[in-house]
Amino acid sequence: PEKKPSSRESLAASIESSYHAATSAPSSNPPHRQKQTPARADGKLDTHAMERVALLRTSGRRLLQRCGRPRPLVPAASSSAPRRRLTSSSSAASSSSSSSSRGGSSRLLAAAAPLHLHAAGRYWPLTAPGLARRLSVPAVSTSPSPVPSDTDDVHEYAAKLGFEKVSEQVIDECKSAAVLYKHKKTGAEVMSVANDDENKVFGIVFRTPPKNSTGIPHILEHSVLCGSRKYPLKEPFVELLKGSLHTFLNAFTYPDRTCYPVASTNTKDFYNLVDVYLDAVFFPKCVEDFQTFQQEGWHYELNSPEEEISYKGVVFNEMKGVYSQPDNIMGRVSQQALSPDNTYGVDCGGDPNDIPKLTFEEFKEFHSKFYHPSNARIWFYGDDDTKERLRILSEYLDLFEASAARNESKVMPQKLFKEPVRIAEKYPAGQEGDLKKKYMVCTNWLLSEEPLDVETELALGFLDHLLLGTPASPLRRILLESGLGEAIVGGGVEDELLQPQFSIGLKGVSEDNIEKVEELVMQILKNLAEEGFAPEAVEASMNTIEFSLRENNTGSFPRGLSLMLRSMGKWIYDMDPFEPLKYEQPLQQLKARIAEKGSKAVFSPLIEKYILNNVHRVTVEMQVYREPST
Repeated sequence: PEKKPSSRESLAASIESSYHAATSAPSSNPPHRQKQTPARADGKLDTHAMERVALLRTSGRRLLQRCGRPRPLVPAASSSAPRRRLTSSSSAASSSSSSSSRGGSSRLLAAAAPLHLHAAGRYWPLTAPGLARRLSVPAVSTSPSPVPSDTDDVHEYAAKLGFEKVSEQVIDECKSAAVLYKHKKTGAEVMSVANDDENKVFGIVFRTPPKNSTGIPHILEHSVLCGSRKYPLKEPFVELLKGSLHTFLNAFTYPDRTCYPVASTNTKDFYNLVDVYLDAVFFPKCVEDFQTFQQEGWHYELNSPEEEISYKGVVFNEMKGVYSQPDNIMGRVSQQALSPDNTYGVDCGGDPNDIPKLTFEEFKEFHSKFYHPSNARIWFYGDDDTKERLRILSEYLDLFEASAARNESKVMPQKLFKEPVRIAEKYPAGQEGDLKKKYMVCTNWLLSEEPLDVETELALGFLDHLLLGTPASPLRRILLESGLGEAIVGGGVEDELLQPQFSIGLKGVSEDNIEKVEELVMQILKNLAEEGFAPEAVEASMNTIEFSLRENNTGSFPRGLSLMLRSMGKWIYDMDPFEPLKYEQPLQQLKARIAEKGSKAVFSPLIEKYILNNVHRVTVEMQVYREPST
């Protein structure tokens, strides 16, 4: 039977109960095993680790310069902008969030900790792209992790609840036993990862490809956490931020999916968070409350009879800021030009010119269609009871019948171009400063029409690090030393979406040098394909990456969430969710190939096939103009 909706007091009481349970009694959880301080065995500070932290911070600054600032949880007191809630960069949302860059060697050290940014019109958490997303996993176990002895009992219990076991594997790289279940009635898929990590993680992900740039996925991500059937508060998310024992609490909007993850080290609090999130995504108040849609999406506003009517809204205002930043314009135009024929050709975050075209009926229909168990991938990780995980899920999933959402939400690949494309876009400059060196140029490639195999992805990750990973990397160094521009734009390999991409360019370019930038990029890559990389550079890159794999210090960022985001990169496209969690075999195979054939035989064909001879190339010129003063 449906529970009676609880009030603010009942939710607060639940949170308070979780808190007292955690603080008044000794914890039954095992001690936290993750070292937070980079120290050596002799107790001294690990200077190499500190250097990596410095690299990560520098990388994060580059990311912010490229993608703009993250959404604040609460604006400054002097700001008149509406409050924005969902941000993994806010200390209130999570003390664990850290950024990882698209470019630079620190991308391989960032352990896939996301920063919730509008990445140049691409609104998703920027996990470490390329290699790091798949490789930064918890430390490798020295012996195979045993499957729990009661697995048969668990599977029998799962069958009684309506779940069937699809696959079961031991993931030695992260000392975990993982089981993929399928809910028979709805088709919902559940990955249950069991280990001794007390920092438990839950996430539910829906494939949500938009057909236009009205920003439906983004607005819905904001809105579902504004109250639900069981928790009809105005803002239960804020109540949880203030009162729960979470170690992570957030939501992410990708161009083709929406993620709702939580984490906690306290079991009772964890299951309370899971219940709030499940009720929020399946039974939100926003689909019945037009005011929530207006608040989070868009509405008309008139403050005085003398003013003109204007558009306002949390997402609308947010996207106006994103669309005013040159780096964001560059990234958005590049993304949409690379994939004009599928869902990546529109802006999931919302175009301010298109957001007011969204109707409440379309908003409700999108939720009904895609926020359904048949279209869900659900993740559990940690030391809690698998039976309890499935029991909680069954209470929600059993309320639904199967739907066609899984087929209707599939993302179709972009067909490769037959010739390169060149695009010129304009962006406004301020009233001051010299406009002579304000141009930007970025060359982008869609690397493949189909998803790549693991070993090829791994090799491209190594290549990306060799090209751009350090200040001495040849592509980065020669571009910056050329004097054609002031800073790098584009971030090398990006493989968060269905088809991998590669992008590189310069900003701070004069009008006379625009065409020279692309010519120099192509010449550098051609020379590297012909001559190969210096042996010491290959060895250094190999050591850096392998050390990052073995150590994988995620800081206070939940490791289970890092694993979830990597697994989801394949799982969301109906591929093997276990594959991204295993790096040992492809790593050893790649090292063996390099040792046997030499690095030139491995990397030169990749440069030629995926970049030099790839005509699916889009070069974007950003031309500056002076806005008239008002």
